[in-house]
Amino acid sequence: MTILAAAAPGPLRILATVLLPFAAGYFCSYLLRAVNAVVAPDLVAAVGLSAGDLGLLTAAYFLSFALLQVPLGVALDRWGPRRVQAALLATGMVGILLFSQAETRATLFIARAVIGLGMAGGLMASLKAITMWVPRERWPLVNGCFMAMGGLGALAATAPAEAMLHIVDWRGLFVGLAVMTGIAAVLILLLVPEKPAARP
Repeated sequence: MTILAAAAPGPLRILATVLLPFAAGYFCSYLLRAVNAVVAPDLVAAVGLSAGDLGLLTAAYFLSFALLQVPLGVALDRWGPRRVQAALLATGMVGILLFSQAETRATLFIARAVIGLGMAGGLMASLKAITMWVPRERWPLVNGCFMAMGGLGALAATAPAEAMLHIVDWRGLFVGLAVMTGIAAVLILLLVPEKPAARP
């Protein structure tokens, strides 16, 4: 049972307990999609990656991300966005931590694929939650706000991430990203109320 699942929530409560937690997960998804471009020089120096290796890391993320989309839709319908997205973000956190400790190309590739799995539900789980909790006439507005959160995540993967590399190394950056992703998972698991699915 979630912390705030008692009464039928109003608009502000939906914003605080549904939309913002899922937006945090989507923000992480986009940030992790793009952050490799910033840490690429550090990966080359630390692990000796070539340009082809860097491209393979990018492909690993998108391949696992794409492969999960069909099972993801089934899982969202069966177990709901709250449980599915929290589990996926927890998986992503494990992948990020593995990436932060990787010493070989193979480990980086595997970790990046696990991150792709963990981030695969960022948008679709959010859209599913929107259809469950937001009135139909508000869907375009809320969907647009979620798209903006993804854009902010991509933006955070540029200059802000590069600025962080002046404070910590790339491994420390990824540990911080793992913590942020774990927080998003916990927020979704604890704050988002359960809503029984309508009968087909």
